[in-house]
Amino acid sequence: MKLAWFGVEEWLNPMDSLAKINLGSSCVKAFTMDELFRVTGQDEQAFLKEMETMSLHYHHGDATGSPRVKAAVAGIYPKGDVKPEHVMMVHGGTGANDIVIMGLLEPGDNHVVVKPSYQQHYDISKSIGIETRIVQLKEEEDYKLDFDALRAACDENTKLITLTNPNNPIGITLYEEGLAKIVEIAKEFDAYILCDEMYRGMDETYMPSIVDFGYDKAISVSSLSKMFSMAGTRVGWIICKDKEVYEEFKTRRSYNTICLGIIDEIVASVALENYEKVWARARSILAPNKKIVEDWVKTQPHLSLKGDPKGTTCLIKYDYDVDSETLAKDAMEDPRKILFVPGDYFDMPGTIRVGYGAFGDPETLKAGLAEFGEYLKKWEK
Repeated sequence: MKLAWFGVEEWLNPMDSLAKINLGSSCVKAFTMDELFRVTGQDEQAFLKEMETMSLHYHHGDATGSPRVKAAVAGIYPKGDVKPEHVMMVHGGTGANDIVIMGLLEPGDNHVVVKPSYQQHYDISKSIGIETRIVQLKEEEDYKLDFDALRAACDENTKLITLTNPNNPIGITLYEEGLAKIVEIAKEFDAYILCDEMYRGMDETYMPSIVDFGYDKAISVSSLSKMFSMAGTRVGWIICKDKEVYEEFKTRRSYNTICLGIIDEIVASVALENYEKVWARARSILAPNKKIVEDWVKTQPHLSLKGDPKGTTCLIKYDYDVDSETLAKDAMEDPRKILFVPGDYFDMPGTIRVGYGAFGDPETLKAGLAEFGEYLKKWEK
């Protein structure tokens, strides 16, 4: 199999450390270890003392995740009747997506994907010869999902429907009514749902999960990278209530993961057991930063922003006569070294993805956007 060039990751990975104004990140400002313990109110010294005598063997009793971390993950789905046996710990969100897509799809199946989305969701299935059907969110429709188009894309061979919620890169979000419609359509065709919920948690009110609707073929994946501010732990998970499919995923996981790092799982447990405090910290960063970006866009005559982002990123449309990849490369070559993600890497030409979660200080974000505005003047006719 030959995989497509992974635009977002292969662009950001080498550029992240070089940027002076980093609008490329989709993570909330990373924790330090001491800040994690301050925010969660846990005893850091007791934790470090426990580490001194901990065995560094593969895993402690369950290769799919320690009992503690699986129970902690289950706890962030209070309306989904999620139990620890439904949880499978994996290597980040990328590991979760790969295991689900490769574990479910077989020759003769088709895969329906709501785009834009994370590139894994459509290019993995394409790479193994699976018919991959696209339902496109459109700017002229305010990026709202057309449920009739989604239903029309499905047939008796549809094995999997995939989406991100909140959406990456737009941030637009489906709540109870929208997710219930997705489940209804999936039931019509006896299809599985893969809902990538990496950005769930920004709203003060409860943000539903696809597993809340009593459909055992609904699968949620997430990780500690975004709202949990712990991307470096590489801790992700799959929520799967279908026992047979869970076992299939477990077999695939044995080939490419075996188990997670045991220290990572313990650090993850601290955050997950106190997720409401962790999410509150994330919201305190995201809410003011989101408004700063929205207000800035209004001052820019060549930029526009639609939708109400509920993640850590937004998709900004522009009308300059330049493709987004060229624009992004030029912005990094500029002395200001401004990093953002070209919309071309989401198959969304004429747009850029801007992340606003990595700025712990709103004034730094304001200053960075002011510099970005000055840079953009070079493209005005």
